[in-house]
Amino acid sequence: MNKYLNRGLIYSWFNSAKVPIMIGIFIWGFVANSNIQSNLSDLKSQISGSFSNALYSEQLTNYLILGVIFIAIYFISQGINKRNTAMFLSSGPYTKKQIKYNELISLLITLTLFVVTYVYIAFMAYIRNREFLSIVEGYQSIILIEIARIVLIGIIAIIFMLIIDSMFSNSVIGFIGMISVIPASILIVVVNIFRVLEYIGVEENFYNLLNVVRGGTVKGYNIIILLDSVPITEIRFKQLFIEIIISLIIIVIMISIFNLVQKRYKLECSNKIFSSKNNENIIVILISTALGSFASLVFVSDFINSIQNKNGQYFPLFGLDLVKGLSADIICIGIVGFIAYKIMKKILKNIV
Repeated sequence: MNKYLNRGLIYSWFNSAKVPIMIGIFIWGFVANSNIQSNLSDLKSQISGSFSNALYSEQLTNYLILGVIFIAIYFISQGINKRNTAMFLSSGPYTKKQIKYNELISLLITLTLFVVTYVYIAFMAYIRNREFLSIVEGYQSIILIEIARIVLIGIIAIIFMLIIDSMFSNSVIGFIGMISVIPASILIVVVNIFRVLEYIGVEENFYNLLNVVRGGTVKGYNIIILLDSVPITEIRFKQLFIEIIISLIIIVIMISIFNLVQKRYKLECSNKIFSSKNNENIIVILISTALGSFASLVFVSDFINSIQNKNGQYFPLFGLDLVKGLSADIICIGIVGFIAYKIMKKILKNIV
């Protein structure tokens, strides 16, 4: 990483982003303070109602504003004419790889500033409420978990943002793809995968396995600590440690993908929308698969439910019924996805 580090590029990035960073930190400080105070207020009601003094971790949706802030900072610092800026910098003493890696380093430094802001807000909240917090279980532990969530999920989100942005040569279309089209496509595909796992019985067997491992019940127990709002009494260090390790593995995999995307990103091959022909094909295939999966969710789900419910109870499919269900899914995804692929390629051919 040191061979790609360039102080000039980092200074230039922060010089362009200093105003949105300062505004973002101010907004984040206000949001973080509101979230912590809201949690403490809820805990007071909880203590008076049920005599439970266990503090809950934040809901992950409370951090969506942080993602919006980082996207705004990134695109404001980058400017509208991303391709022209990249060509200008690459024609000078900087390589394309140096430019992208210094963007990553700058964003990670910015994330550190936001983490420090959160720590300061949490400390001031402790000072203001230290008498009440003396009877609260787990304030310091919850704050440490929140810091870990911000750091790990923040790094994953930053790398994901850079990967998606590197696949587009147009900043506006890249922004639209980053906040809507690509996440929505991935979500639809994942939802359809879980639906398939449910009707073939894999998901049910997975939860049965969890029941065995955890002594016969998962009632009231949150499966994913880093993604759930969890009371401190239900958090197990071993599980938290495993989730942190998994998050680090995901970060390593995403950095590898980031490297791969950078190698394929050639300014001379970029067009009005995509940074390379390979990236165009990847995104078009992803969107086509998502459209096919969406069609399957809309048109095939009722057919599969009718097969499952033919005996009056919902059971996983097996035998001929399983073949019928999977065939209907695959055919629907294949036909709709193929048609969508051909239409998008034809439209893109006329545009680029």
